[in-house]
Amino acid sequence: MFSKIMYYTGIVASVAIILVCFIPWVHYNNINETFTGFHVKRFVTGNYYGKAGVIISIMSSIILLCMLLPQTWAKRFNLFFAALLFAYCIRTYIIFTSALFEGEVEKKAGIYLIIILSFLMLAACLFPKENRK
Repeated sequence: MFSKIMYYTGIVASVAIILVCFIPWVHYNNINETFTGFHVKRFVTGNYYGKAGVIISIMSSIILLCMLLPQTWAKRFNLFFAALLFAYCIRTYIIFTSALFEGEVEKKAGIYLIIILSFLMLAACLFPKENRK
């Protein structure tokens, strides 16, 4: 029963994290710009954070596909990708929210949701749905 709940939680989290890439993550007060996973502006200093939403969407799509496959190798592959996605989301959180001065970056809901949803995906991959015959 628990693995079935985690299976559906993982599927919902995989779809939700793709949607979260479109909502605001952070707002930079010094340039008055709000960043999402797909909308990132280059700073005057030359810093460019890249479009992290593309990588997060691709990895969560792979995780979703492997979650739907019943093979054992897919479950193992899925666990590796879920751990990689969780680490990448933590890296993204650190990069997007780092600031030199206090009050320069205003964190929005999206930056917190990518951490929470990627952790839920990792937890769902730790308890895969068993196929009993």
